[in-house]
Amino acid sequence: MKLKFLGGAEEVGRLGVKITDRNTSVIVDYGVIPDKPPQYPMPPEPVDAMFITHSHLDHIGAIPVYYHKGEPDLYATQMTLNCMKPLLNDSLKVTNLEGYPAMFNEDDINTALANMKPARYFESFDVGDFKVTPYPAGHIPGSAMWKFEDGKSITVTGDVNTIDTYLINGAKPIKTDVLIIESTYAGKNHESREDVRKRFRESVREVIESGGKVVMPAFAVGRTQELIMTIADMGYDVSVDGMGNDISSIYLNTPGFLKSKRDFLRALGKVREVKGRRMRENAINSDIIISTSGMLDGGPVLGYIQKLMEDEKSAIFVTGYQVEGTNGRSLLENGTITVAGVTMKPKMRVEFFDMSAHAGHDELVSFIKAINPEKVVLMHGDHREELLPDLEGYDVLLPYNGKEYEI
Repeated sequence: MKLKFLGGAEEVGRLGVKITDRNTSVIVDYGVIPDKPPQYPMPPEPVDAMFITHSHLDHIGAIPVYYHKGEPDLYATQMTLNCMKPLLNDSLKVTNLEGYPAMFNEDDINTALANMKPARYFESFDVGDFKVTPYPAGHIPGSAMWKFEDGKSITVTGDVNTIDTYLINGAKPIKTDVLIIESTYAGKNHESREDVRKRFRESVREVIESGGKVVMPAFAVGRTQELIMTIADMGYDVSVDGMGNDISSIYLNTPGFLKSKRDFLRALGKVREVKGRRMRENAINSDIIISTSGMLDGGPVLGYIQKLMEDEKSAIFVTGYQVEGTNGRSLLENGTITVAGVTMKPKMRVEFFDMSAHAGHDELVSFIKAINPEKVVLMHGDHREELLPDLEGYDVLLPYNGKEYEI
């Protein structure tokens, strides 16, 4: 087997993992780094099929580029496939609005969608020389680890999380000879989820009881829904704006992926979905506003912050990973955001709560050791080498984009 990264080897984002075995080539994910302008992976290389781990843009954002000239089959879980269409269409719209050259068009998106083939967890099928099986990755609903077998086996985790959340259960180890695993949080452990939730809720209560409002920038896929379930029972007036509402509807209407559809439906019943300009104007009166984008680089969240930025009683609570160069990273590090070319410093309280859907350092190590593969390939991380001391005795590869490796 040969392995080549078209992106995402030594960085977080724009992942593209090409695997070749005898007469079969496949690629796992093909995403972007949500920068300005977006950073794409290396140009497409011929493959027989594409496999998608989950629907975040750093894993799917460049997929239509593959369909400008080719038409490989595209495999993912039904949940991931259902979420992809609105996200890709919105990504193209944002790129055009921001004036950046688009690497694909609406026809390419439609061609990709026409080639989609749903796969079920634990059910194997053949693609060329490979026997292929998806397993739950624990990252967001529908996320999958892909295992490819032809004598030896190789598994690509995509983004992986081993702890249970309100939405789904954590990933379980699976037997594989070669493990290609993300390393986003190499060198960093997460605070316990229960402790974070408790501190988060206490801080929300503190801000609102003192007369302020809480703005929560949130990723549309996974994080918006997790936040809704975290605060829906607190008795506050909650408005939810942006694409997260569309994804919540997809979550409800794609059976078999949520830990408890009943609990999620109950939580949704306690928040208000913002639709249209008039509702958006009124949403500023809510106690809590959950809104895209999660990295503050666009979306309705910026409008809410602009209206509240002089209010020292109000707060911005960030709960997700902020890529370098984004407004979210700037807010956390410098207290500033840039809107329409103007840099501003909100007077609002700014706080970070680690609700990551990625495994932390120790969880990654435990997961790898539980699998005990013959070879470990560390990808999708800025500090991969920090895992090496805890993986002594394992055959570990730190690949780089564009280089082909025999495994």
